[in-house]
Amino acid sequence: MSADAQSQAAGAEAEIPRGMDRLLEWYRSEEFRQAVRVSLAMVIAYYISLSQGWDRPHWAGIAIAVCSLGTVGDSLNKGVLRICGTVLAGFVALVMLALFPQDRWHYLLCMTVYLGFCTYMMGQTSRWYFWCIAGYVMPLLALTGGPESGNTFEIMVLRIQQTSLGIIVFTLVSVFLWPRNAAPALANTVSQLAGAQRRLLAAYLGLLSGSGDSADTAGLRTQATGAAANLSAAVDGAELDSFEVWETRKLWRRAAGDLARLNGALEQWQQGFRELQHLDLPGLLPGLPAVAAELDARLAEIEAMLAGRAPAKLPADIELNLDPQAVAGLSQFDRAAVLLTRDQLRDIERLSRSLFLTVADICDFGPRSDAGLTSAPESLPAALDPDLLIYAVRTFTAAWIILLACIYVPDLPMPAGVIPAGVAIVIQLALMPALSTLPVILPVLAALAYAGAFHVLLMPQLSSFASLGPAIFIGVFIVMIAFGKPQQGILRSVFGAMFVMVISVKNEQTYDFLYVVNFGLMFVLALLAVWISGYFPFYLAPAQRVFRQLRRLLTSGEQLLAMEVAAPGLPLRAMRRDFHLREVATLPNKIGGWLQASPVNALDEKFPGQAGLFVDNLQLLSDHLRNLFSLRSHAHTLALANQLEPEFESWRSALAEVLQGLARDQSGADGSALRSRLDTKLAAMEERIAQVLNAAPPDSDSSQDESEELYRLLGAYRGLSQAIIDVVESGAQIDWDALRESRF
Repeated sequence: MSADAQSQAAGAEAEIPRGMDRLLEWYRSEEFRQAVRVSLAMVIAYYISLSQGWDRPHWAGIAIAVCSLGTVGDSLNKGVLRICGTVLAGFVALVMLALFPQDRWHYLLCMTVYLGFCTYMMGQTSRWYFWCIAGYVMPLLALTGGPESGNTFEIMVLRIQQTSLGIIVFTLVSVFLWPRNAAPALANTVSQLAGAQRRLLAAYLGLLSGSGDSADTAGLRTQATGAAANLSAAVDGAELDSFEVWETRKLWRRAAGDLARLNGALEQWQQGFRELQHLDLPGLLPGLPAVAAELDARLAEIEAMLAGRAPAKLPADIELNLDPQAVAGLSQFDRAAVLLTRDQLRDIERLSRSLFLTVADICDFGPRSDAGLTSAPESLPAALDPDLLIYAVRTFTAAWIILLACIYVPDLPMPAGVIPAGVAIVIQLALMPALSTLPVILPVLAALAYAGAFHVLLMPQLSSFASLGPAIFIGVFIVMIAFGKPQQGILRSVFGAMFVMVISVKNEQTYDFLYVVNFGLMFVLALLAVWISGYFPFYLAPAQRVFRQLRRLLTSGEQLLAMEVAAPGLPLRAMRRDFHLREVATLPNKIGGWLQASPVNALDEKFPGQAGLFVDNLQLLSDHLRNLFSLRSHAHTLALANQLEPEFESWRSALAEVLQGLARDQSGADGSALRSRLDTKLAAMEERIAQVLNAAPPDSDSSQDESEELYRLLGAYRGLSQAIIDVVESGAQIDWDALRESRF
């Protein structure tokens, strides 16, 4: 054999192992295994339903398609929410049939108001999926059951039965086929978040010492914030997936709360670094190195405990006090900044101790945790959300557009299906309001073409379930593999649900090409109604929403600055306070979402970075506004603060005036002029503060406490002033006139 032939043979032999390795790697991948689980569960659910003579087996298939998540616990949690939402939807459908048996218009009005209510409630709770199902399933059950309440009750029972079948079958398949225990995954998630916070703490200390780079902290902040936000949902799924987690679920929830609060405390701490950069912080806080070493050790021990290793040491008691001699030479505002960072570090130390003890309790290492170490997480005040109200009105409008079309347009395709389809789409857009409906048409039509070809060309050739079952398995498997990546979850659910609805498997099977066409027209009409509701009665273009929400944010900030902080007295005053606090807390994220939805390709290439910086500064402004309002609420009874109230009032008036100007014109303010103006006020106020503090009794404990509280208040005013300047300067970089163009 020649040398070339030998080399070719050797290459062919080497290619075979490489191909086998790739095939084995694909077999071991979670995408392949999840596709097998979903496909097998779909076949089993169809077999059980058809063998028992149950109607509408595709309802079980839809439950499998949309509730098949990464772990058994997550899938079961979503499935339980789906079943509970179906129960509520059926109950409401029966009640409305009993109340309005012969009054069509009152029935439709109450039904659409209920749909709007469910849309509003979706944004008020983490159990949003429950309200989503309770909303769009209600008209589905009512229309499928017809005008007779007995039929509606039977349809409701059948829907619950088929949904439960799908959830149970998929759960059992996932338990017996490549099971995944969620307890190690949850422990790994918590460990990764603790590690991210440990690295973030080290990066922040580097910034304070002048050896760090703020750009290095951006990725860590994004990672830690995202993981902290998703940790509660991870616990929800893990406690249903693992008996071990279920037994300690209260401790896991406390650990999730501690991690979220610790992440928030770190964010609050870094917001004041600019005021500390010119100070010798280790000299002012002699215990800072010991605190930094102790915090790093605690977070490292938390990672070790979650990995199964016993902690080498327990949390040590550490003191973090100011150096009186070093602090005496500082200006009043610098004292306020140092005092504020000391309090924030004490809060971080307290949260890290609580987290350490909670994790030790979970892992059975050492002392039991004390629930009193941490307080309940601060929740947003209960107040009306204008944006959720807009989305509720949008659902109401879209539902009436479809209803009127079904009533007055003869021969509308599938009227009993277009109403639930339109409501299902519009009610879920409340969670993604910036998503345009037009791009949704292409995935829907692609899924319709795939399932339609299966229904028309393949299914007539299948004579028994022995051939239908493998065909369904292959059809679903292709969909799951094609959209197997985690970020493709929405497409996977859309294709899976459309597939089982369009193939329309029944005991008495019929095949009709017009059925596929009408099904496609039904969804196109539903999407058309949803698209119209985005223009009337509220115009939901991204740029318009950005300007309106930004105006609301600045107006609420102005109102909080001008508001009295004493007991509100009348309920209307308390409602007004809670409304503005909620607006300030929630609007920065909403503005960021709408800015991301803007057509950045048509704007300057720097726009995404400019918009991101602007939203970050808006979030800082929000934090400082709420912090100042909270401190004013505690300090309004202090004698020293009352003496300085005229100066504080003048400062708040100046800041409120700036916010008013920004609300009118986002690009009209001059950052340098604003900084000069506020610095002048700062100098005058510092002189007045020195007079008041020098006149106070120096050795009085109450006077010392009031001085510290006053310093905190001064730090809050200073931070808010800087936050407003940052918003003005970052907003000046954005081309707002281009964003106002009608095409956006």
